[in-house]
Amino acid sequence: MEQIPPPKIGRFVIQRELGRGAMGVVYEAQDPAIGRTVAVKSIRIGEISDPRERQRIKDRIFREAQSAGVLSHPHIVTIYDIQEADNVVYIFMEYIDGSTLEKLLLDETPPDKNLVLALLRQTAAAMDFAHSKGIIHRDIKPANVMVRQDWTAKIADFGIAKTQSQSLTQTGLVVGTPNYMSPEQIQGKAVDGRADQFSLGVIAYEVLTGEKPFVADTLPTLLFKLVSEPAVSAVRLNPSLNPSIDAVLQKALSKDPAQRWDSCSAFITALEQQCGRHPGWAPQTRGQAHNAATAVVPASPVAPAPPSTPTPSTPTPADPKPQPNRTPLFAATGLAAALVLAVALWQLTKRPGPAPETAPPASATIPTDTKTSPAPGTSSPPKAKDAPPPPKTAPVSPKPTDSTPATEPCTTPCNLELPAGRHVLLAQLDKYETANRIFMLPAEAQVNINLRRETGTVAVSSTPPGAQILVDGVEHPEKTPAILTLPTGRHKITVTLPGRGEKSRDVNVEDGAQLDYSVNFGGN
Repeated sequence: MEQIPPPKIGRFVIQRELGRGAMGVVYEAQDPAIGRTVAVKSIRIGEISDPRERQRIKDRIFREAQSAGVLSHPHIVTIYDIQEADNVVYIFMEYIDGSTLEKLLLDETPPDKNLVLALLRQTAAAMDFAHSKGIIHRDIKPANVMVRQDWTAKIADFGIAKTQSQSLTQTGLVVGTPNYMSPEQIQGKAVDGRADQFSLGVIAYEVLTGEKPFVADTLPTLLFKLVSEPAVSAVRLNPSLNPSIDAVLQKALSKDPAQRWDSCSAFITALEQQCGRHPGWAPQTRGQAHNAATAVVPASPVAPAPPSTPTPSTPTPADPKPQPNRTPLFAATGLAAALVLAVALWQLTKRPGPAPETAPPASATIPTDTKTSPAPGTSSPPKAKDAPPPPKTAPVSPKPTDSTPATEPCTTPCNLELPAGRHVLLAQLDKYETANRIFMLPAEAQVNINLRRETGTVAVSSTPPGAQILVDGVEHPEKTPAILTLPTGRHKITVTLPGRGEKSRDVNVEDGAQLDYSVNFGGN
C-alpha cells in the first residue's frame, strides 16, 4: 500500500517527498518554530517481524543520531533530532539543496576536474575529523556524498557508523555497500579509519575513470575480488592518467590496511599533487572507457597483400584431404592478434607517459586486415588484459588464406612493397611498449613510430619527510614522499637527509608494477 506522508511529524510540517529507499521515505519539511527547512528520513522498523532484529535496527538508527551529534563539521550533514512513533523512526537532519555524487557520476558530461578534486578533498577532511573522534562511517559511497549547488560536499548517513569503543555488530554480520567495502570489513575483522580510506579510494577511482575498480556478475565473485585481486590499472581505463596517479590510487586500495596512506587527507593530497604534475588528465563518464577502447578497432577489411615476387599462373589443385586442425588454429591466432593490436593502438594514441626515447631498430610487422571469424568450437577472443602478449620477433607467416592475415616482416629502418589500401603496422622491441599504426597507401608513403619504454612506479617515503631522492646517482626534483615513474629494469634508489645520513636500495621495476620504499631515519 502506498505510504501517505502525514501533514506533520511532531512540530515539523511536511512539504514534499524527496526520495524513497528500501525501508522508508525522505521528506522535505519545515520547522515552523524557526522557519528552517529540514530533511526527514522515515524508517519503518515495524515491518521487521523478528523482535530482536527490530530492536537491533532501532538501536543502530539511534546510534546514527548519537554518532553524528558529536560530529560538528562543515562537510558532515548535521542531525537535529530523532523521534519514534508507531514503529517508525524519524531522523531530522540538515537539508541539502543539491544532489548526490552518485547522480553526478551518471551525467553524460564529466564535471570539471578541479571541482572533482575539491569534493574529494572536502570528503577526506570530514572523514579524518570523524576518525579523530573515534567514529568510522563504514558505508562511504557516492550516494552518501551530498553535493550542494555551490559544490560543497557533505557526508550523510552515519547509520552504520561504529565507535571504536563499542562492538554492537552481530558476529559475522557484514554491513556496507559491497562495491565500496574494504577487504577487512568483508572478512569481519576490526576496522578503523583506513577502511573508510579504501572506500574513498574506490570513489576516487570511479570519479577519474568512470568505472568501479572491482566489478562482478555475482556477489560472491565481487567479494572475492575485493579481498584477493588487485584493482585494474586506472591508466587502462583512462589513458589520460599518468601511472603515478594510478600508483596513488593503488596505495589507497591496498588489501593490507597498513600499506595505505596515513589518513584520508594524505591520500587526496598525494592525488592532487600527482594530478597537478600531470595536468593533461581528465575525468571520464561512466562507460566512456569501454566506448573509447572499441572505437579504434579496425572495421573495414581489405584484401590480402599479394606476394612480392610474381609467380606463374597455374591452376590450384584440389586439396585431397581436409585439414581441420590448421585452419581453426590460424583463425584463433589472427583474432587474438587483432585484439592486441586494437588495444595497443588505443594506448599509444591516448595514454600520456614519459617523453619518447630514441629506440634501437625494432621488429616491425604489417599484418593486412582480413575478415576472420571464430572456427566452430573455439571460444571468443579473450579480454584485452588477458590476451597473450604478441611475440617479440616477427613470426613467419603461412600463405594467406581467407582466415589468416598476410604479414610482411622487417627490421627498421626498412622498405616494403605493399598494395594500395589500408594497412596496420605493428612495431615490437624488447623492454618497449608495442606500437601500432593504421595507415593508407599511397597517401602515407612513409610511416614513423616512436617507441616508449615500459615503465613502473616506485613510491618513496621517509620518516621524517623531506628527504632528497637520487635515482641511479641523479638527483630527483621531488623530495619525500614522492612517486617515481621509472623505466623497467634495475635502479638504485638513494634517500638522503642532512644530519641523518643516507640509505639505498636496489629495485627491479617491472612494467605497470608499483613498488614501495620507506625509510625511517629515527630520532625526533
